[in-house]
Amino acid sequence: MNTDPLRSYPPAPSTACGPWAAARQVARAARHRLPLLWWGGWAAVALSFPLLVLALSTEGQLHGVSVWTKPWKFHVSVGLHLLTLAWFAALLPQQPARERALARMSTVAVVCAVLELAYITWRAARGEASHFNFGTPWSAALYSLMGLGAVLLTACAGWLGWHIARSRDFPHGPVLQRGLALGLLLGCVLGTLAGAYLSAQTGHWVGGSLTDAQGLPVVGWSRDGGDLRVAHFFGLHAMHVLPVLAWLAARHLAPGPARRTVDGCALAWVLLTAFAFAQALRGQPFAA
Repeated sequence: MNTDPLRSYPPAPSTACGPWAAARQVARAARHRLPLLWWGGWAAVALSFPLLVLALSTEGQLHGVSVWTKPWKFHVSVGLHLLTLAWFAALLPQQPARERALARMSTVAVVCAVLELAYITWRAARGEASHFNFGTPWSAALYSLMGLGAVLLTACAGWLGWHIARSRDFPHGPVLQRGLALGLLLGCVLGTLAGAYLSAQTGHWVGGSLTDAQGLPVVGWSRDGGDLRVAHFFGLHAMHVLPVLAWLAARHLAPGPARRTVDGCALAWVLLTAFAFAQALRGQPFAA
């Protein structure tokens, strides 16, 4: 008798049931198969709320904004990253070897996430910068270790994208498979390249005011100069945008046009990220 609740999932939930019911099924699969990723992601998101309260209520500032702004943003971002990995990995069929590999990936991702968030929060509690902090050899070493952890965390997305691309038993259609694989792989490559260049600088500004006080709402991007965070943001979020576009294309287009649409969107996203990077290097703001 089959007692595994995950095996009751339809092979193509977007067509076998409504999208919201399918989403609940995938969420349940992610929670059961990858609990470390799933609950680690939700824990990071939950911790972002008290950090937001601190950012809005305390007076300590760094670069013109609250010292708690960066920990708040990173808890939201890293939490969503972990949840994304759990969600997409749950779309792969279960196999014993695959489950062991996913468990190892989950451990690497969560350990890197915890260490990065702990470091950024600790620096904020001391009123110190977590990024571009080269004041002492110890600070520079910690910053480098944080960067290594961030690269490993992003590499988990690339690893998952590669496994989805190679999967011969992916049950949700070739268009969604293509979108997931391209999104995760591009998110890894573009995010890592932009992040590596950014972390090697002395700050994220290129010209303009060396403050985030007058930046764009929420993201804080510079309004009067270049900002290297823009390309990093676009690069990383390929892993969210392309799968959504692939899902929409699969629902509304024939297979051939849908695949070409996904490929075109992937190329457009690469060009957008390159444009944002070049714009920042010229000292031009993404939006005034």
